[in-house]
This record gives sequence, C-alpha cells and structure tokens, in this order.
Amino acid sequence: MERPSYAGYLRIPELMSLQHPLTPPDDLRTFRAEHFFIVMHQCSELLLRQAILELDAAVECLGAPDGDVEDWLESVGRATDCMVTLRQQAELLGRLPVECFAAFRQRLGAASGAQSAHFHRLRTILGMNGDGPGPLFEGYLRLLDRSGRDLAELVAGGLRGDPMFRMPQALAELAQGVWSWQTTHLHVVTRMIGDRPGTGGTTGLEYLTRRLHAPFPQLWAARAEAHARHEQTRGSHAETRGVPVA
Repeated sequence: MERPSYAGYLRIPELMSLQHPLTPPDDLRTFRAEHFFIVMHQCSELLLRQAILELDAAVECLGAPDGDVEDWLESVGRATDCMVTLRQQAELLGRLPVECFAAFRQRLGAASGAQSAHFHRLRTILGMNGDGPGPLFEGYLRLLDRSGRDLAELVAGGLRGDPMFRMPQALAELAQGVWSWQTTHLHVVTRMIGDRPGTGGTTGLEYLTRRLHAPFPQLWAARAEAHARHEQTRGSHAETRGVPVA
C-alpha cells in the first residue's frame, strides 16, 4: 500500500480550497483581512469539534463500568487545551483593523457565530443552557455518589495524587478556559463593533453578555463551601488557643 504524503494525509489541497472571501481581489487589503477572518473561524470550528470529541469521550468513560479516570483526565485536559487555543485565536482576531472589518462585514449577510452547531453542542455538554449541569458534570457527580465522596471536602483538602481530587481541578481548569475564551471574544466584539447589532439577527454585545457565564456552578459553590469550612476550622482553633478571631 502506498504511503500517504504530508499533503495527502492532511488533504492540504482540499483544505486550501475552502477559503472564499467575498471581497473582490482588487481590494487587496480588505480581501486579505476577510481571508484572515475566515481562516480564524474555520480553525475555531475545528478546535470546537476536537473539544467536543474529547468531552464526549469523557462522558462515555464515566458511563462505562470499567471507565478509566486517567483517560477521563486526559480527555478533559485536551479539551481545556483547545479552549486555551481558542482564546489565543480570539486575541489574534482582535488585531483585525476595524476599518477592514467594517468594509466586508455587510457581505456576511445573515451569517453569525451564534449559528455555530459546534458551539451550541459544547454548551450542551457543559450544561451552559440553563437546563441542568450537563452530561460531563452529571457523570462526575454520579461517580462521586458511588464513591461516597464529598465534593467540598475533595476541593478543600484532597490528596494531590488522588484521581478523585484531580478531577474537580481538571473541571475547574476547563471552566476557566471556557470563561477566558468567552470574555476575550466579548472584548474583541466590543472593540470591533461596539454596541451595534450582531449579524444573524442577534443584539450583538448584549446577546453575548447575557450568555456569558462559567460552567459547573455546583463546583464553584463547593469551592465557596470549602473556604467557609476552612475559615470555620481556623476560627475554632484560634478560639481554643485564646487568640482573637479577626
């Protein structure tokens, strides 16, 4: 069997044929800017697809009787790396000159990032649509329930080598990655269009701000409870020693 070449394996010719700016090529500066805009969004869709692949695998891992927590940690960690790269791409997009974006924006018509199926699928997995914790966190909660462990206790003082302690840490890093990507995107939109309406019928900045929140609220509540327990314990020890508690 013939071994594939680099270009053949990655399907480079097909990949290079997928960028079609609507700006006439004779307006070269705007044409390049729109090409950049397309490339950044196509890369974002690929990264979202990979993140979804990883998170779906993590959900399936905990649903299997012989699910390996190390495999789960690997998948969640790779999804987090995708979020970090998405944030970096958003920062790059923010370098697009405002006048260039304004020159081709009307050509987008009804196209909008709000229509991204991958983005909506990611929000569903992470429980960001207001309809429950989502399958990823639900799987972790079921594992906690089976193990008899308490989330707040794990967050407060789990052993670093304990996979059950590392799991909420991984979830927190993923949530922070998602939050950082969203806020960076929000800053870019603010810089590029201000309070103008978005394409695709959205209200633009207001629409993005309304949907801005970190996944896994139960995890953050557990962290707050862990802090409260620590402060309570510290206060009890201080009182025992006769030290005034601030």
